[in-house]
Amino acid sequence: MDIADPPPSKRARKSPNLEEDITGIRAILSDEFDEDIALIKAHSCQLETKQQLQAVIQELSQKLPHFQHLKRVHDRSVLICPSSEIGESLEQHLEKFGFSEHVLRALCQGVQVVEVPERMPRLRVQYEKTLKHWPCKFHPNHYSESLRNGSNFSSAQRIFHKRMAQLLLRLSRDVNANRPVGICVDPRQPNIVSIAGTEEPASPHEHCSMLLVDFVARSQEGGATNTELPFTEDSKEVETTLRGIPKAYYDYLIKDEGYKDLTLGAERSRDCKEVNAVQGADNLAKFGPYLCTGYDVYLLQEPCLMCSMALVHSRAKRVFFLRNSDNGALATRFQLHSVRELNHHYEVFQFTTKEDEELT
Repeated sequence: MDIADPPPSKRARKSPNLEEDITGIRAILSDEFDEDIALIKAHSCQLETKQQLQAVIQELSQKLPHFQHLKRVHDRSVLICPSSEIGESLEQHLEKFGFSEHVLRALCQGVQVVEVPERMPRLRVQYEKTLKHWPCKFHPNHYSESLRNGSNFSSAQRIFHKRMAQLLLRLSRDVNANRPVGICVDPRQPNIVSIAGTEEPASPHEHCSMLLVDFVARSQEGGATNTELPFTEDSKEVETTLRGIPKAYYDYLIKDEGYKDLTLGAERSRDCKEVNAVQGADNLAKFGPYLCTGYDVYLLQEPCLMCSMALVHSRAKRVFFLRNSDNGALATRFQLHSVRELNHHYEVFQFTTKEDEELT
């Protein structure tokens, strides 16, 4: 299957039973958070006296500035350089860098090859493992820890996210013939900005996520997709716009008693002079809607590479999905959101089910 193919609408695993089977949310973090830190071999020496330490460290930091993520000294052992850099003897290698005679002599005494962590740990659990090998620098990031242990959402936020996952299932079943569905939400109120579902027959590029991004653009007086879908008309009585919500989904929501409390509609595009200068405000609060900036995206299926990149370009804040796809680009095949070279990164979360817990 090509990674740009639309996500399959059905999986071998059974579908979650709406309210009952969705149990939680887990962050999809890059491998550097989950994997044990690799070890590399390094040459170290044992200083005879503490008085040698200052001179040795001063020259080492200038001439061999390795191991920025490690403590260079452990007891009286000093890290010199990675063993892979030494082609001949250690002494011959060090002579190339012009060490003073007394420092060179000190570095060549009590030489040992030790294993040290290749990089700085990102989480405390990794840090504690690295301490078994060599002291490592570590700067705790409480938000990263909360993503890993699942404490980043409040109870109210978890309830809302789970509700959106249940809504995805209902809309797919009741409105879109069990095909993939996506919902875009402005989390500030929260408001449902747009809803989209894969149509039949679908063009090769009209996957659910692509349509959702385009329907969000419709709410900002844009949009490029040719569709015969009727969209909800705006009301002069409300400040928000419903242009991004197809009428079939809108009618379903307003008729269902269980969803009448949901707020529908996107903030209207602002005049370029309407800037909110509140200190600390994000771009959505400052400048108003621009593509998916500051928005949360909820998807029934994990997006493919094309859709995942579209969400990058549209500046989504967070992406939640329920089911893995064979060609998924956020968890199954790889993790696009962890590619550092991209100029925008969103957070990714997957809803967990009872079946997932049973498998683990």
